[in-house]
Amino acid sequence: MHSIVLHEYIPLKKQYDNRGGLSERILRLRLEQQGWIVWKSALIGFWESEYPNVARKYMRLRELLDPETREWLEYINAVHHGLPDYICYRAGKWKFVECKLGHEQLNKNQRKCIPKLKERGFHVEVHKLVEDCTKTRAALVQLGTREKKILEKQMRIVLRNPR
Repeated sequence: MHSIVLHEYIPLKKQYDNRGGLSERILRLRLEQQGWIVWKSALIGFWESEYPNVARKYMRLRELLDPETREWLEYINAVHHGLPDYICYRAGKWKFVECKLGHEQLNKNQRKCIPKLKERGFHVEVHKLVEDCTKTRAALVQLGTREKKILEKQMRIVLRNPR
């Protein structure tokens, strides 16, 4: 059975000349504004850092994760290289978020890793920065078949008596 993952489509408010790392920057800020503590998943296992603020932040993650889960995530990160971009924590809840820009797709490693995270009870989402003309705002997507069930569309204003 294929995993079903929530995809959120967030419209870009303006155009950018340089789009390198754009989705990660914008979506990280959005998650933090929603009250999530956000860590880069790729840095799981690198608990020591030459930068004190980074070390402090990742030690907080290490303290929040139980030892078995921490060890499992370190293994998944080192071996499978498919963890989503961010691990997020808020009020006792965890979620992993993969950030994509436009029509970028999940790669093979990510499609393997996400079901493993879901089996362990983690909530996983894909957040996509899209052009404003994209109507879909939320959908459930089946990883194997890429079949999409739209949950929410952009609202539009209909003028009843245009003058």
